[in-house]
Amino acid sequence: MGELKGQILGILLVLMVFGGLVTAYSAVFNNAQTTITSRANNYINSETMPNG
Repeated sequence: MGELKGQILGILLVLMVFGGLVTAYSAVFNNAQTTITSRANNYINSETMPNG
C-alpha cells in the first residue's frame, strides 16, 4: 500500500512540475508574441507612411 501511495505521489509531482513549466513558458511566449507583433506593426507603419 505504501509503495502504491509513493507512485501516485510521484506521478502527481511530475504532473505539477510539467504543469508549472507549461504555464511559465506559455506566459513567456505570449509576451514575446505581443512584443514582436507590436514592433513589426510599428516598423510596417513607419515604412509605409509618406514622409511629408
